[in-house]
Amino acid sequence: MGSALLDSYFTDVLTKIVNEHANRDIDQLLPRAYRAQALKAVP
Repeated sequence: MGSALLDSYFTDVLTKIVNEHANRDIDQLLPRAYRAQALKAVP
């Protein structure tokens, strides 16, 4: 994971935790899942 991606990952995960991300969906916050979601978003 590059430095810029790592910064955005931590920012996004912490924001989701603060905004009460559902505990049952905690797997979505793992780096592997985050990378897959980021790759889907790239056109």
